[in-house]
Amino acid sequence: MTIPGVVIIGGAHGTLALARSLGVLNVPVYYLTHDSPLPGWSRFVRETIRWAGPHDDGAMAFLRQMAEKPGLKGCLLVPSGDGEVQLVSQHREELSALYKIILPEWTNLQWLCEKPLLYKRAAELGVSIPRTYALTSAADVDGLDVMFPVILKPNMGGGNTSIARAKVIRADDREGLKAAFADASGEIGPDNVVVQELIPGGGESQFSYAALWLDGEPVAEFTARRARQYPVDFGYTSTRVEVVDNRQAVEAARKILKSAGHSGLVEVEFKFDGRDGSLKLLDVNPRPWSWFGLCSAAGIDLGGLLWQVANGMPTGQAVTARQGTSWSYLIRDTVAAFTLVRRGQARLGDYLASLGKIRSWAAFAPNDPLPGLIDLPLTALRVLRKRILPGLASGQSARAMLPPVKRLVKYGAIRAGLEVSSLPAVRSAFPSLAGRGVIFTLHHVRPGQPVSAFAPNVQLSVTPQFLEEAIEAALESGLVPVHLHDLPALLADSGEGRSFCAFTLDDGYRNNAEHAAPIFRKYAVPYTIFVTPGFVERSRSLWWETAAALTQKAASFEFDFGAGPEQVECATPSQKLEAFARLENFVQESAEDDAVERIDRVARQHGLDPIAMVDELVMDAAELRTLSDDPLVHFGAHTMTHVNMRKIDAVRLAHEIEESTCRVEVYVGQRPQSFSYPYGWVRAVGEREAKAVSDAGFSVAVTTQAGVLGPHSLEKPAQLPRVSLNGRFQKKRFVKALISGLPFRFI
Repeated sequence: MTIPGVVIIGGAHGTLALARSLGVLNVPVYYLTHDSPLPGWSRFVRETIRWAGPHDDGAMAFLRQMAEKPGLKGCLLVPSGDGEVQLVSQHREELSALYKIILPEWTNLQWLCEKPLLYKRAAELGVSIPRTYALTSAADVDGLDVMFPVILKPNMGGGNTSIARAKVIRADDREGLKAAFADASGEIGPDNVVVQELIPGGGESQFSYAALWLDGEPVAEFTARRARQYPVDFGYTSTRVEVVDNRQAVEAARKILKSAGHSGLVEVEFKFDGRDGSLKLLDVNPRPWSWFGLCSAAGIDLGGLLWQVANGMPTGQAVTARQGTSWSYLIRDTVAAFTLVRRGQARLGDYLASLGKIRSWAAFAPNDPLPGLIDLPLTALRVLRKRILPGLASGQSARAMLPPVKRLVKYGAIRAGLEVSSLPAVRSAFPSLAGRGVIFTLHHVRPGQPVSAFAPNVQLSVTPQFLEEAIEAALESGLVPVHLHDLPALLADSGEGRSFCAFTLDDGYRNNAEHAAPIFRKYAVPYTIFVTPGFVERSRSLWWETAAALTQKAASFEFDFGAGPEQVECATPSQKLEAFARLENFVQESAEDDAVERIDRVARQHGLDPIAMVDELVMDAAELRTLSDDPLVHFGAHTMTHVNMRKIDAVRLAHEIEESTCRVEVYVGQRPQSFSYPYGWVRAVGEREAKAVSDAGFSVAVTTQAGVLGPHSLEKPAQLPRVSLNGRFQKKRFVKALISGLPFRFI
């Protein structure tokens, strides 16, 4: 029986190359990630699934639940990151009941993945390794017989620590080694820090063995050399790799892999030591690697062979890789090459000549061009987020810069994704991503206000003009506007081929009646307003409005975040944004009722009336009743107090749902047919909350988790995704981009 498809977990460029190898064979490919969105842009990836990552406590529960999705049970599960490899290998027996696994159990695989065990095994087998030093603390350095320079690296790859991000750290003397070891061991523990001699030579001295193994024997194999790297002195990654024959690497790798009874994809890294002429083992990667695209280009398609092996198909006779075939990560390779040229270590003509040997690129492919187009902005954002921003976290002035820089990165990434997705040629290349339509989210609809350096709630407000443009964009995209509560039946109708949109507005703001309702009537578009009785009856404040007003008005204020009263400075726009963010985080992380009351109390001390703000912004019962005469409007429930439902007990959960439903019915004379979860993100909506809403009689409920309506939406009608019409991105072309579904592979 043919396996239904392949689920690749994690990775970036190696994952992209594997997806392409499988895609040309018409294999359904699914990409599970918590990090890089790059592979998800490939036309060969059917669906990108987001999760919290392999180190999350709920990782195994997620993989079990994922297998229940149509088409995923029985798929080949390929981990493509170090943490993902460890998770799958450690739970191989359990996962094998749900997926096809070609990977050894952890009792065998750890001898390849954990460097101390790997070097111990290599020594037993007579495979050369760099001189390695055993340290238990920084104090051991003084008595160490060591020749500098040395390098420090983590026992295993993966993770988000400084040493994991750096991969290796160089130390040139005892004081440098002490400091580096103290820092690294403080992050990952002294037992997880490997200290080794630095073997002389650049990337040209580094060789790799690449292969697919099954049950302790090679299926296909070849060797390659790192021709250039970035940075050029001490490479973080390969930038140009070429196929070369190195029998010494083949023999050494076979010894190591056979001893572990290996199965699966694998790259074994070596470095040639010109001092003694030996090839020394550095690392083993039992997963797709960055230059995996070189395999198919060189005539040994390890991805295609993996699919054949997984399905029990014959793999044919072994073939020889085409010598000299090259792979390049063009962006970084250009920088590396010109650095070498500037130093006089390479000639420009040689670099240009090397381009003629390249048959595979890290991101670009003629039959799959989109990842190549967005790789540059993605790389820039990734470097900024993972390398520059963590460095800014040291120092008081740098810490003050961090929040605005992070916001710049976040919204820059979103805008970049929207701009790329708004291009007609790009949207037309991926028509299936649009699914069956969208549910739009709005809050305030009101005329534009003067731009301010401090506007923490700007995303919640759009102009009437933009609402019109959004409706026009939906109609021009062929979407049919319907009531939210009619969507499940329409999507379930097998004879219904149309795509739909539903407009929803959360919290019941007065401007919904003043500015939004006339526009909906103009276009005859149905809409749903979700009502919170605590706001309607003026018994609950809009804490985000209160916090914004407080931080806007005060130059400083005293607040107790749980560790005693402290003075919060908010004289400048950046201080105001930081103060608002702290208040926001306090509400999200603490007991919400108490947090809201504390914000209200401090606001009153500064002459602000939180309930008066609600009265100014939110419709009361009489206004809701008047608006209910509009045949296009429907009113949904939004809990009694706009509380995070995952943070309350079962008794209050039932009360928040049932009582809010009854109150809304009293206000407008009609029982709500739809429900919206306050906040709506993953930490505010879970299976318990969805079941409680369904048990209360709601056929449809919406989150704020971004996405279009796909083929599996009806599996969880009480947890439907929505698309936010965000005040930061009020462009008609952006709405069309969102409707296409493409940005949700990037954002």
